[in-house]
Amino acid sequence: MDDLGLVREDRNARGLGELLRALAIDAQDLVRGEIALARAEMDSKINRAMMALVWTMGGMLLGFAALVIILMAGVDALTPVMPVWAGSLLVGVIVALIGALIARSGIRMLSLERLTPKRTARNLQADARLVKEHT
Repeated sequence: MDDLGLVREDRNARGLGELLRALAIDAQDLVRGEIALARAEMDSKINRAMMALVWTMGGMLLGFAALVIILMAGVDALTPVMPVWAGSLLVGVIVALIGALIARSGIRMLSLERLTPKRTARNLQADARLVKEHT
């Protein structure tokens, strides 16, 4: 009977060791998965930020075009209705407003709230809760 007890104790010890090894492997897989998710989400956010920069630059270029238009004295089409300076000012202000709206859209795309990896944060919180529940 002592031999039988030793065999059972050995099996239990091996079972516990294997369980702990499996738990460690699962924890490693979980961490690797979270890192991969964070990396993928940040790549997506970086691409979005690059697009926002393109829009912002587009708005800035239109703003420059507005400056050129304001400085140009070639708004002859408005000359019969108003003085040349007033026509140049009117066209320049309209283009400047369009450029400002485009630049504003690009700046909104760059907000920190839109760039934070929300899914990764939610997954990490859920994983932490799961670990707390099972310990």
